[in-house]
Amino acid sequence: MRKGLVILMAMLLVVPAFAQKKSKAEKEAEAKQAYEMALECFNNKDWVLVPSSYTSLDGTYESNIEDTYFLSAEKTQFFSQGSFVCGNSYTNVADGTEYTVNVDKKGKITVILRVNGNYWKGTYKITASPKTGNEADVIFTPQNGDTRRFSGPIVPVAGAKYTKRSSPK
Repeated sequence: MRKGLVILMAMLLVVPAFAQKKSKAEKEAEAKQAYEMALECFNNKDWVLVPSSYTSLDGTYESNIEDTYFLSAEKTQFFSQGSFVCGNSYTNVADGTEYTVNVDKKGKITVILRVNGNYWKGTYKITASPKTGNEADVIFTPQNGDTRRFSGPIVPVAGAKYTKRSSPK
């Protein structure tokens, strides 16, 4: 009986591990679906990017676990929060002076966003590709200050988990 119980326990531990592995085709299909959702979000100006990682000012690559750092587009206004996203600690709001979405022949998305707010001025270059799904890389070049780099998933505003402080500036 003890031997049977040990075998049963081993099977319960091993079988789920095999069941969770996805084929290459399944992974590619999921990435394509995520990419198409990100492209739709960009085109509708309805997205949030909560960075999963960033490059600090000293050049080291860091992970982010905070949901209080983000960049978002909410139709006619753009929001940012967090020092490595926008260069200050405010919740910033601005109208975009330029917002273009380009898709090249290979499907690479490039979004150029220029913002001009009270405490937040500069240009964001956001890139994503079909291979990475909804993962985007961002380079922020502020009007004054150091260039900032970060990356994370693009998700619709309604489905995003982030904390926006009240009273944007």
